[in-house]
Amino acid sequence: MLNSKYIFPSLCFAALMWLVSCGKIQSESQKKGSDSSTYTLDDVKSVLQSQIRCWSNGDIDGFMDGYIRDSSVRFVTSKKVKSSWSQILSDYKKGYPTKEAMGNLDFLLDEVRWLDSAAGLSQVIGRWQVIQEVVAAQMDRSSDNSGSTKHASGSNNAVGSKNSMGTNPIQGHGLDLKTTRKDTLSGRFSLIFRGTPKGPKIAIDCTW
Repeated sequence: MLNSKYIFPSLCFAALMWLVSCGKIQSESQKKGSDSSTYTLDDVKSVLQSQIRCWSNGDIDGFMDGYIRDSSVRFVTSKKVKSSWSQILSDYKKGYPTKEAMGNLDFLLDEVRWLDSAAGLSQVIGRWQVIQEVVAAQMDRSSDNSGSTKHASGSNNAVGSKNSMGTNPIQGHGLDLKTTRKDTLSGRFSLIFRGTPKGPKIAIDCTW
């Protein structure tokens, strides 16, 4: 059995070779007609910027507009290969059901380059990160022996604020205080873009 560390790169490479062969066929047909899939590398960067905005606004459908909506699209992870646009969309919505869960997305690009400009194929290699704000509950500390009150670290200002009499109404009562922390999810990706009449779209997404 192949070692798992070799399987993922092999899947990405096989998908790329298949797409390149399709792209060469497409480029031959374009010579006979109008080249509606011509684009620039700046157009690719614009697609990524749009995805960042949509994701950070909680708009998964808008984010998915960056992918090709036909049977050629592939989303390759270390666990599985997703072979339809609707499956990719469905899994994203299951994994990130709310705007809070989606957090704020950012891409850090290492390289944006042409694989075959005549075939309309380009590649983006980079890193992704999602910063989430996680809400947690903490117990308010009761007053110590000296009569002073200890506050839960990082407690919400509105909850822990003083009332008009200058006292905290929940001090010493063991009530829950809401706190937030920031979690960062991150990884790497390799994207293959293909030209379409609507501009460059992601045909293969290898993310880990």
